[in-house]
Amino acid sequence: MKAWIALPFPLLAPALLLAGCGETDEPAPKDDMAEQAEPVAEPQPVDLPPPPPQPEFTMILPGPDQKNPQSLLSFWKGAVEAGDTDAARRAWRKEVRTGGTAPRWANMDHIRVTLQDGQMEGAAGSLYYTVPIALVGTSIDETEVELKGEMTLRRANDVPGASPDELSWRIESVNWEG
Repeated sequence: MKAWIALPFPLLAPALLLAGCGETDEPAPKDDMAEQAEPVAEPQPVDLPPPPPQPEFTMILPGPDQKNPQSLLSFWKGAVEAGDTDAARRAWRKEVRTGGTAPRWANMDHIRVTLQDGQMEGAAGSLYYTVPIALVGTSIDETEVELKGEMTLRRANDVPGASPDELSWRIESVNWEG
């Protein structure tokens, strides 16, 4: 005769569960993740639309008939904001405008120029107008850059024999801070 041992239920349940492990009619799941994973797509270059064109600069360089220095400041501001380095260079006195160095703002985009009220002075047949300026723009690495300084304009004060260029307001110098 066979003897049965009575086991308490908390010990019987795990024993029954372990006895059935591994005995199933279903096929075992595949362990190969490579077959289940989706292929990884190579990154493709994205065609970005071209940047919007900068406004075309069409102002005319003020001549000797313009007695107000604001006319030259407006010309220079418009040229800088339009990114027209050649036009901005024409606003300088003749000795400087043929120079080969690029302006400090040449590598900036989206430039905004701010001009404050200036101070007029006269000396030895010339008039000088000094004005605080600031340029804010975006650098090549997309960071905001601010340039501050003081610009001095000069023109001959109706001196007999002066050339039209000497009688016109032109940039004499810019002294940048820092």
